Amino acid sequence: MAENTFADLPEPLRQAMSLTPVPDVVVVAGCEISWLSWGDSARQPLIFIHGGAAHSWWWSFTAPLLRDRHHVVTLDLSGHGDSGHRPRYSFAGWVEEVVAVMDRLPGRLPPIVVGHSMGGIVATLLAHRHGDRLAGLVIVDAPLSRAGAAAFSQDNQVLAQPRRYASGAEATARFRLLPPQDLASPELLSHVARHSVTSDGDAGGWSWKFDAKVFSEHPEDRPENLLDMLGSLTCPLGVIVGEKSEVVSAADRAWLAAMARKNAGDSSFAHRLIDGGHHLMFDRPLELVAAIGEIIAGWGVHPEQAEGVSR
Repeated sequence: MAENTFADLPEPLRQAMSLTPVPDVVVVAGCEISWLSWGDSARQPLIFIHGGAAHSWWWSFTAPLLRDRHHVVTLDLSGHGDSGHRPRYSFAGWVEEVVAVMDRLPGRLPPIVVGHSMGGIVATLLAHRHGDRLAGLVIVDAPLSRAGAAAFSQDNQVLAQPRRYASGAEATARFRLLPPQDLASPELLSHVARHSVTSDGDAGGWSWKFDAKVFSEHPEDRPENLLDMLGSLTCPLGVIVGEKSEVVSAADRAWLAAMARKNAGDSSFAHRLIDGGHHLMFDRPLELVAAIGEIIAGWGVHPEQAEGVSR
């Protein structure tokens, strides 16, 4: 890779993208789950969960910026990225994949989990079922109710259609965000695109790494409304919403704003709005990292003293 490939990016992003992650794999219910990590494995884990059709590299230019205090981990849920595919997918199964990665981490401190979009749904269910094992949860622009389903159902229909391209170059050139939005730099999109395609091998051609079946046969165990779960979580909670996002509905925004007013003065709950779209790591990457760091700091969670934190 040329040294000046990312010359137009802010220095922190260029630094993050220059770091080589440590890859690992854990087998969960017969399926290989791939994950990456940055930083000292003795530090408190900070686990990032991607959204639908995404993968761990979507976090590769933001999450590593927090490695100075955390063991940063990003994983590929089954049916995504470099993880294996399954005959059927479920949110319960994805939660157990995150738990399996948690169990493989060498440190003894409980992790903080960050989930974006569909990954925010997985992270919320994880905190609901295993909140006593977490030091905190940060949800980033996730559709936690069915109120805004119409806004992204068309995108799901697009993702459900398998695509094949003649070359890797053609595939990466076709890579787009759904829903579309502004970018801090086109280089961020190109960087992620290069990790989003795979060769079909003997069959010829190139395709996206995610399994279209995730969207054509969407998991049936998604709860209708996860908002009511938020108030009963046993770990600190942070919620980040993109002000220009089309994914979080007006009803969900109002509900979260009301929760913020109700919990005003409670350091274990944080609510942040960022002037960006749904994929905040692409148009507001540094603001997103800053917000996550500020939320964690506001909880008073010190990585070396993170055991037994609750809200």
